[in-house]
Amino acid sequence: MRNLTGFCYQEKAMSEKQIFRNLKKRTFRFGRVLLVAFLLSAHGFSGNLSVEHLRCEYLVNPLGIQNTTPRLSWILTSEERNQVQTAYRILVSSTPEKLANNNADLWDSGKIESNQTNQIVYSGKQLQSRDECYWKVRVWDESGAVSESSVAYWSVGLLNYSDWKAKWITHNVEPFTGDKYEELYLPPARYLRKSFKLGKQIKSAKVYASALGLYELRLNGQKVGDACFTPGWTDYNKRVYYNTYDVTGLLKEGENAIGAILADGWYAGYIGYALFVKLDKVRGFYGESPSFIGQLEVTFTDGSKEIIASSEEWMAGPGPIREADILMGEVYDARLENTGWDQPGFNAENWEKADLGLKLSGALEAYPGVLVKHREEIQPIEMTEPEKGTYIFNLGKNIAGVIRLKVSGEKGEEVTIRYGEMLHDDGSLMTENLRKARATDTYILKGEGVEIWEPRFTYHGFQYVEVTGLSQKPDLSTITGIVMNSDTKQASTFTCSSEMNNQLYQNILTTQFANFFDIPTDCPQRDERLGWTGDAQLYSVSAAYNADVSAFFTKWMQDVDDGQLWYGAYPIFAPIPYIRPYHVPHSPAWSDAGIVIPYNMYKIYGDTLLLRRMYPGMKRFMDFQLSESNGFLRPGSGNNYGDWLSLGKETSKDLIASAYFAYDTKMMFEIAQCLNQEEDAVYYQHLFQNIKKDYTRQYMNEDGSLKEHTQTAYALSLYMGLYPENLKEQGAASLAKMITENGNRFSSGFIGTKHVMLVLSDFGYNDLAYSLFTQTEYPSWGYSVVNGSTSIWERWNSYTKETGFLGGKTRSAMNSFSHYSFGAVAEWMFSKAAGINTDGPGFRKIIIKPSIGEGLQFMNASYNSINGRIVSNWKKGDDRLELHVEIPANTSAQIYVPSVERKKIREGKTLIGKSNDFSIVGINGIYTVLQAGSGVYDFTIEK
Repeated sequence: MRNLTGFCYQEKAMSEKQIFRNLKKRTFRFGRVLLVAFLLSAHGFSGNLSVEHLRCEYLVNPLGIQNTTPRLSWILTSEERNQVQTAYRILVSSTPEKLANNNADLWDSGKIESNQTNQIVYSGKQLQSRDECYWKVRVWDESGAVSESSVAYWSVGLLNYSDWKAKWITHNVEPFTGDKYEELYLPPARYLRKSFKLGKQIKSAKVYASALGLYELRLNGQKVGDACFTPGWTDYNKRVYYNTYDVTGLLKEGENAIGAILADGWYAGYIGYALFVKLDKVRGFYGESPSFIGQLEVTFTDGSKEIIASSEEWMAGPGPIREADILMGEVYDARLENTGWDQPGFNAENWEKADLGLKLSGALEAYPGVLVKHREEIQPIEMTEPEKGTYIFNLGKNIAGVIRLKVSGEKGEEVTIRYGEMLHDDGSLMTENLRKARATDTYILKGEGVEIWEPRFTYHGFQYVEVTGLSQKPDLSTITGIVMNSDTKQASTFTCSSEMNNQLYQNILTTQFANFFDIPTDCPQRDERLGWTGDAQLYSVSAAYNADVSAFFTKWMQDVDDGQLWYGAYPIFAPIPYIRPYHVPHSPAWSDAGIVIPYNMYKIYGDTLLLRRMYPGMKRFMDFQLSESNGFLRPGSGNNYGDWLSLGKETSKDLIASAYFAYDTKMMFEIAQCLNQEEDAVYYQHLFQNIKKDYTRQYMNEDGSLKEHTQTAYALSLYMGLYPENLKEQGAASLAKMITENGNRFSSGFIGTKHVMLVLSDFGYNDLAYSLFTQTEYPSWGYSVVNGSTSIWERWNSYTKETGFLGGKTRSAMNSFSHYSFGAVAEWMFSKAAGINTDGPGFRKIIIKPSIGEGLQFMNASYNSINGRIVSNWKKGDDRLELHVEIPANTSAQIYVPSVERKKIREGKTLIGKSNDFSIVGINGIYTVLQAGSGVYDFTIEK
């Protein structure tokens, strides 16, 4: 694998004569019009490749990054087939003017002969704090034609302790003295401000801001940025992130004011189920009082600079947010609003000097991920009044976020807003599954016409909103649902002939977005919302098909790495508060996320930096597993959740632990090879063989059957490579028989279900896989859909129209209606059913291998990979099968056409053997395998 720490060589940029000479050669093909267009463009290049979507560290034009050797990427598009980048040249300048003149004073890569378009490491001048970098890229195709991108940007953050002139500040409030298990402690938000004067013309300005807790930054009466819940959740004892904002347009010459609202957030508020199980500590896991730090840096047109930094000279005062807890909810008293508090000229004589906050023990670093933002706004589809004065609004789908309230009434009226995912049969709000999460917001009116409000520092998981305390009957415009999640862009589309399965796909998306909220939470509604590692590792490939999670997982894997326990195991969730342990500190299939997710990110995005960063911790985890083993098998006793929520006969925890140990070892072999750790690779290869040998002896019969006869046992054994080669088919047949005898239904839980689907298609049992996919009887995905779900449920039978909620009120506490784990079927939908996969890392070499089975008539799927959009559509006809494929520019693909009779396969109107755009590689089972370059292909296969 190529070393990405730099480039092997550089060449000088092409001269004008060279460009003209290459272009002249091409006029015979494209005509003189192309030549004229080129000359008129004044070096605006016009090759067949279009250079788009420039990113730095997976982010578009990021501000204030931590990495001084960031990775750059772009995507190529073309309307022609077989278009390949043969070389690129990256230009990086300190100003846009220099870049426009091709003065690459920071880095000129030279012409690099390579088709690489991502994971390219900046290798120019050593970057320093606050450096600004403007960049573009030129690419050459096979004919020598040149294309150039538009300009992109990144800036460097504050890298050194000495860069920070600001101090941590807060506003201390009275401490809690009540019974922590019986009373909630919900202190008000803190309001901080500073007036300042700028006496010169402003050229540019940036703010660097962070909090131990949550903050909202204000400048001259406006919110800075569009993100929420900044700066995110971390192990604050190890690192805290800051955010960078360009605020040039918000400042003015003369009087200005900067302010911040500060709330407890994850730092000091209630998180997880600590209150529910009465742990020693129920809130304030990292600290009791939130703190803020902010630094405004202004550059004037004369070149001078000024810094306005948070300090004890800032003023602190009360505000209308009387309670602000991320889990419990928010109380806003509009009567206490201080109009203009964040603007110049405000009279702050009744405010106090800010208190100095606690000094930071962890590192202060630039935020590496994607922040939480408003994703969409939705209006209720229905309003009911189950009892007088109690109004229930139905938003139509189960989301994470808040609501915007629009009301009018008398001063002092209290409007109470409660949230729930479901309704009881009498139409009342179902909240039993929230457990200790109050999930209630309150707005107290100021009595001045129409009042509009939305919470700032809390969020909820809900489809239904209950509103009480209104003096006037509301209508549907009273409530607006605000959907919130980390800004991971949707990366896929999926439709098929089954409306049930189309709804399932939408449910999967809805649930993923609701739970990808700075960390991958298990559920957004109840008193949990923790980054469970088992759920995430199972779902990580599905997550990447559904959305661009490259930066999201980059951030969260740092949380997992920070949470690694002293003896080597990764935790069951991350971040993990260091208090009396949350019952189980580690568990097989959960702790394995520390290896599984970086491995999957390498496969999907070609990310070797994440592997390299986490490799030392991975090795410690492997050492821990071996030290815990009996021989080469892991014991299942002790810390082990097993196949969570499985049905019927349970798979032993020993088998699951040992299977994952083997799987980790297989991945570590590949990772070590990737990182050129040859001795480690040999070690892990031998370790895997030893585990496999002991596993086979312990769990397998001579005829290929397993001593543990469960769907999960077979699925894990086959998927994780633990079957001897000569017994694989018998093992797969045994799994298929079990499912058939169970009425084509699952008995597996979180761990087994995804692997069952993948194994069935791997061994040719596509009809059976489709029967599970389209099944509507319990237990199945379709069962929840026909029972009205708009999201993925935690349990197969969380609710039925016949019997209501699982277990009634006695067991509803463990019953989430927004739990993405069973949505991991998306991996099968895209990689198997539609057949979109990668051969090697990063979708540079693509596999299109649709697994077509009974039950559906057509399927259309697309995936926006790191190298561009891939499409795989198939449709059955009476006498033919149609296959539509789109392969992005600068990639190649092996296309598996479902027929072995070449005379029955046409691409367009041409028999495949007579096409010059691809070649026939051979036969693989029921497929004819074609080697193709980029482009759009339409195949017809006669029956």
